[in-house]
Amino acid sequence: MTGLLIAVFLSVSVLAGAIAWIVLARSNVANRRLLKRINALSERDGRQAKAAVKLVRDDPKDILVNKIARTGGLQRKLEKLLNQAGSPMKADALIRQMLLLAAGGVLVSLVMQNALLKVILVAGMPAIPILQLQMKKVQRLRAFIREFPDALDMMTSAIRAGHALNQAVQLVGNEAPDPVGVEFKKTFEQYNLGLNLKDSLLNLTERVDSLDLKLFVTAVLLQRETGGNLNEMLENISYTIRERFKLIGQIRTYTAQGRMSAWILGLLPVIFVVIVSLLNPGYLKPLFTDPLGNMLLGMAVVSQITGFIWIQKIIKIRYQ
Repeated sequence: MTGLLIAVFLSVSVLAGAIAWIVLARSNVANRRLLKRINALSERDGRQAKAAVKLVRDDPKDILVNKIARTGGLQRKLEKLLNQAGSPMKADALIRQMLLLAAGGVLVSLVMQNALLKVILVAGMPAIPILQLQMKKVQRLRAFIREFPDALDMMTSAIRAGHALNQAVQLVGNEAPDPVGVEFKKTFEQYNLGLNLKDSLLNLTERVDSLDLKLFVTAVLLQRETGGNLNEMLENISYTIRERFKLIGQIRTYTAQGRMSAWILGLLPVIFVVIVSLLNPGYLKPLFTDPLGNMLLGMAVVSQITGFIWIQKIIKIRYQ
């Protein structure tokens, strides 16, 4: 009976928190829209950004969220991560989601007896949205890198046909697939609204953390200042990127054995625990019930994770 009451209490608490979060999010739609318009206008001059944001007063219901967002530049970091992941979510909504998950983790941990699981639950629940955004960021970056050489070829053809650089950027934004087309379209829209081409391209490098893109932007800015054949420059960049793809493929082939070893060594203890548990269910029970067993199990997990990361660092060659 007690367990049922606790389960009902937790369910009602989580549901109430979710409803409160939705109500707060809906109540701030107007403020977010106004802030979005102000940020879009103030992006023309970075010095006006802070003054523009102050035009909208903080919502009394979001005082805690606003204080957390301003701590150590957290809001700027979260907004950068959201932009790089291509997410339409705002930083304050992400912080509310993390706070809600943290509260749910604390409530669920109250009914658990294992201290290790409590720590993992309380610390891991708020990190779930960040991990999801990091995965989306990596996937989006890989898709951008894969399509970027074709976008450079498209720009080269447009410039050879007599179009200006900004028109070539517009063509890529309209014709290239996502995420290359989306990012170049944003760049052209910023330029079309009055931002100079240099700042538009630098904003593009902020949204997409790609070494290939930074190489392209640097080459374009140098060409505009010193002159030169832009067509030949873009062709050389496209050729360099494709040659790097070939080199990366060769590196992955050479390091395949090391990556396979890392996965085998990492999964072997888990497979062993599953097999032993199936053959003799009570054999490993002290690891989960005895405090000394919990400590040894925690040390084993930390050691396994450390070894896996170490192997990955050895075989991984940084090219971004």
